[in-house]
Amino acid sequence: IRCRMYHNFREVYQGFTKNLFAGFGYRILSFIFVWLWIGIVFIQPIVVIIMKIMGVNLSNFSVVLAIISVIASLFIWGLSNWRFKFPIYLTFFYPINIILLILIAMSSMLFALTGKAKWKGRTFVKQKIRWW
Repeated sequence: IRCRMYHNFREVYQGFTKNLFAGFGYRILSFIFVWLWIGIVFIQPIVVIIMKIMGVNLSNFSVVLAIISVIASLFIWGLSNWRFKFPIYLTFFYPINIILLILIAMSSMLFALTGKAKWKGRTFVKQKIRWW
């Protein structure tokens, strides 16, 4: 059995914007914590490596750990792509996927907070927002 949720980026953006924040029960702090953590785990090591290559002094960061983290991320994403029959070359685009997903997540929270969440032409009722 196969199911295709979305056919293009616009549908992906609208669909996930509609329900990412809702999936956290409209809880602001836990939502921000999770997405900040995902950014740190997947993006920060790449930034460390790039800064080292540019000659920036990184006395507080281990470049070796950053490289190990990137290799582990490539392995995890590659395994996932292989398992779900996506092209393996997409593995190397995981930083772009993470950045886009974080942006979509922040849009999801912003739209819910402002009551502007829409999907398929319908506006969603503004939900009760919780801090935790």
